[in-house]
Amino acid sequence: MSAPTPATDAARRSGPLTGLKVLDLAHQYAGALAGSMLADFGADVVAVEHPDGNMVRTMLPLKDGTSLWWKVAGRGKRAITLRLSTPEGREIALRLARDADVIIENFRPGTLERWGLGPEELQAAGARAVMLRISGFGQTGQYRTRPGFGSVAEAMSGFTHLTGMPDGPPVFPSTTLADGVTGTFGCLGAMAALVGKLRGVAPEGVQVVDASLVESMFRIIPTQVIGYDQLGIVPHRPGNFIGSHGVLRNLYRSSDEVWFTASAVGAATIRRILTAVEATDLIDRIETVLASRDRDTLEGFFSTADKRVVAWAAKHTYQEIEAALLVNGVVYERVYDVKAIFDDQFFIERRNIIEVPDSELGLVRMQGIAPKLPNYDLTVTHAGPARGHDTDEVLGELGLSAEDITRLRDRHVL
Repeated sequence: MSAPTPATDAARRSGPLTGLKVLDLAHQYAGALAGSMLADFGADVVAVEHPDGNMVRTMLPLKDGTSLWWKVAGRGKRAITLRLSTPEGREIALRLARDADVIIENFRPGTLERWGLGPEELQAAGARAVMLRISGFGQTGQYRTRPGFGSVAEAMSGFTHLTGMPDGPPVFPSTTLADGVTGTFGCLGAMAALVGKLRGVAPEGVQVVDASLVESMFRIIPTQVIGYDQLGIVPHRPGNFIGSHGVLRNLYRSSDEVWFTASAVGAATIRRILTAVEATDLIDRIETVLASRDRDTLEGFFSTADKRVVAWAAKHTYQEIEAALLVNGVVYERVYDVKAIFDDQFFIERRNIIEVPDSELGLVRMQGIAPKLPNYDLTVTHAGPARGHDTDEVLGELGLSAEDITRLRDRHVL
């Protein structure tokens, strides 16, 4: 990667990663998400798929036979097809890798090595990229060769055990949480490795970022490990009320069947909730209870306070509840479904819902770029392209002729 240069107007329009070249070999969502996040910030991401397509394209829902998952996961990328397991496919991959600043892959450990595309082979071929490797259990250790999807990571990390109602079974998250968390951690690791290269503190050659689905989920649970180590606590799923964390938080239901959350941590915000729900007898106890540092005292107080909020909410409409919470500065919000999201102008004003052009579906709306970078005019240029949409263009940039590309197609390399 070349040394940083002052940002041009064009770079400000396209993002801070303008000029960064990413070779995206991912065939599952975690890696695909990481690539799309880099594309959001201006990187030139080339997504390489098997000629039959990647697994993300098979996921529901579909419109006109096209996966809407891919439209989001493939956004901002150029898409080519390439059979990596063939000698000719390998040679093209090596040529692409030599030009790349970042390489992303999420095959089972050992797969790329079997095809002659592991870090050592890439480095021998002249690649000097950061290589983000996403897998279920990591590139080393006794479980490295096991297959692993997000559900396995959510289960093994302890997250699923902690999710659900106290008297019910463990519950998976309803979306791809482990993949999302790992894709985000993977981007962080890749950016850290790139900064190391820019500062000259990284060794030469291909720099591996080893991102595990299990370890990423494990990392985001704050006190599971230290609580067991220091106190011998094996936490059980608490449901929506987490007084055991020393906070007042739950989901509450109004008399007109609107679900909402209210949350407080620390004396000031707890006082606001109790004032709003007219639990004046509890307000004078806040300071003494918090100062006690006694677990049973704290949990008992939060349980009592929670019951008062439940009873108060059940007697009032959500309109009445919102007025009381607002005037007292309570941290609260009702539970949104996607229709409510579309109806709330916040998501439009902050460009959290954006219109993105797509060659197959026309204009589509999807979530915007996060986080926001006010000094850049970040834009998602297009939704996930059709399979092989940019093969001719990308291979042409490598110097392959139209005849070369036709021959490769005839040999089922592309």
